[in-house]
Amino acid sequence: MRIFHGLQNIGGMAGVLAAAQRSLGHNAVSWCRTTGFFAYPADRLLSANPMIRAGEMLRLFLLESARFDVFHFYFGESLTGPHLLDVKSLVGRGAKVFFYFCGCDIRDAKHVVATQSISACAECWPVACSANRAWARKVALELGTGTFVSTPDLLEFLPGSVFLPQPIVLSSLDSISALETAPEDRDPNICRIVHGPSSRMLKGTKYLLEAVEKLQAKGWPIELKLVEGMKYSDAMLACRNADIAVDQLLIGSYGQFAVEMMALGKPVICRIRDDLRQFYPDDLPIVSADPNTIERVLKDLVENRSRWSELGRQGRKYVEAIHDSTAVARQALQHYVK
Repeated sequence: MRIFHGLQNIGGMAGVLAAAQRSLGHNAVSWCRTTGFFAYPADRLLSANPMIRAGEMLRLFLLESARFDVFHFYFGESLTGPHLLDVKSLVGRGAKVFFYFCGCDIRDAKHVVATQSISACAECWPVACSANRAWARKVALELGTGTFVSTPDLLEFLPGSVFLPQPIVLSSLDSISALETAPEDRDPNICRIVHGPSSRMLKGTKYLLEAVEKLQAKGWPIELKLVEGMKYSDAMLACRNADIAVDQLLIGSYGQFAVEMMALGKPVICRIRDDLRQFYPDDLPIVSADPNTIERVLKDLVENRSRWSELGRQGRKYVEAIHDSTAVARQALQHYVK
C-alpha cells in the first residue's frame, strides 16, 4: 500500500508509524510540521514559514496526493490543515482516509468538566482545545474511512473508534540508554523523580510540585527534575538515570511519556481512571495517583525501593507487547484493508 502520514507529528507518531510500515514492505511516508520542543523526526519536515508551508501543502494536495491509497491524518487536520477541505475529494478519488485523534483535538471539555470530578479540562479550558474539534469530528465520522484514538478516554467522544496505542521505537530508546556519558556524582540515598510536562496544566504539574515540596519539608530525600524545553534525545538522556517517573495526574489515561519511561524500565506513576481500566490489560504496571493522593503514593513508592526493579521490568515487558511500533503498525494496516 501507498500510505501518507501527517501533517501533525504528535509524540512523533506519524514518523514512527510510517517507518514501521515501510519495514513491513509498504510505501509509507510522513510529511509533517515540526512539533514542539522535541522536534520529532519525519521523512519530510514542512517549512516553519507559514507562507512557504501553505505552498508545500497545496502542492502536495494538487500534484502528489493522487499517488497514495491511504491517508492517515493526525490531530484533526488534513492536507488543508484544520479546515479539512480536501477530505471529500480524497475519498471521492478512491483513497481511504483515517483520522488519529490524540486528546484536545476531540475531547469535549465542557462535558468532561461536568461529568468528572478530576480532569485536565477543569484546569485549562479552553486554552488547549482545538478550535476545529466539532468540525473535525463531523468530517471524520461522515467522510472518513475510520477513526483511531491514542487513549481510551477519547472513545466517549468518537463511538466506534479503534483504540490504537501510541507507537514507540524501542531500539532508539535502547541506543540512548547505552550512550556513554561522564559518570554523575550523585547521592545514592536521594530518590530522583522525573516528570515531562508537555503542558503543565494538562499534566497536573502543580500538584506534583506541591507534593514534592511537602515531602522534602518532612525530610524525605527526593529531588524532582522537570524535562521540558529540550530535544527528544536530550530529554531521554535526562530521564535514564531517574528512579521514578510521573506522567500525568488529571486525564485518567497514560500518555507517551509514560510509555517512554516504561520502555526505559522506570516505575511510572500516572492517574488511571477506574472506568477506563477495562481497556487495559489486567497487569497494567502503572501506579495510579491523582492530585489528592500523589503525596501518599510518592511516599509509599520512595519508601519501598524493593518495588522499583519489578515495576520497571514489568513496564518494559508491557511496552514490548503493546506499544512496539511494528506491532502498532500491523494493527493500523489491518484496519486499512477492511
